[in-house]
Amino acid sequence: MRAPTLASLAPWLLVASLAAPAAAQPPPATPDAAAAEEPAAPTPGQPRYLAAMQRELEAMRVRGARCEATDAQRARCQFSVRGMTTGREFTVHLVYSDRTDTVYLYVERYLSAPADGATTDALLRRLMELNWSLLLGKFEWSSSDGEVRLAMILNTDSNFDRRAFRSAVRGIGQLADRYFNELDRLVRGQATE
Repeated sequence: MRAPTLASLAPWLLVASLAAPAAAQPPPATPDAAAAEEPAAPTPGQPRYLAAMQRELEAMRVRGARCEATDAQRARCQFSVRGMTTGREFTVHLVYSDRTDTVYLYVERYLSAPADGATTDALLRRLMELNWSLLLGKFEWSSSDGEVRLAMILNTDSNFDRRAFRSAVRGIGQLADRYFNELDRLVRGQATE
C-alpha cells in the first residue's frame, strides 16, 4: 500500500478545514474593529487614560459628562445620574491619577451626618454593615464636615479595563439609588423597614 500524497489528501484537508468550528477561525479583520480595540496613544501633557475615560463615557451615552486634565498626571470627570427608584439626582465624580494608578469614583454629598448628630451613630453602624456586604463600592464619612460619600476605586496599574470602568460607572448610580431612602430615613431619625 502506498503512502498517501498531499495531492490525494487535498480534498479531505479542504473538508476538514470547512468543518472546523467558527470559534476556531479568526474573525475577518476590519479597520474599524481593530481601531476600536486598540487604545489610543495618550495626548502629550495629558493623563494616560483620560481619552479612554472620555471615549467610554461617550460610548455609554452618559449625559452631561465633562472631563478635564488637572495636570499632566491627573484628570477629573463629572456627570449626574437620576435614580430610578428615588428620582433623586446624584452628582458623580471620577478622579484619575497616573501617580496612584487609580480611578476614584464617588457620589458627592450623598448624605450629611454631623459628628455630633443625634442619628450619626446609627447611620455609621448601618454604613459599616453595608460596607461588609458590598462587593464593589464603599461608604465613606468625613468627621470634619459630616459628608457621607459612596465611592468605588478602579486600579489602572497594568491597563485600562473598559468593562470594569463601565461596571463602576453604572454601578455607582445604581447603588446610590438603592440605598438612599433607607439611609436618609436613618439620618432623619425615622425607623427603617
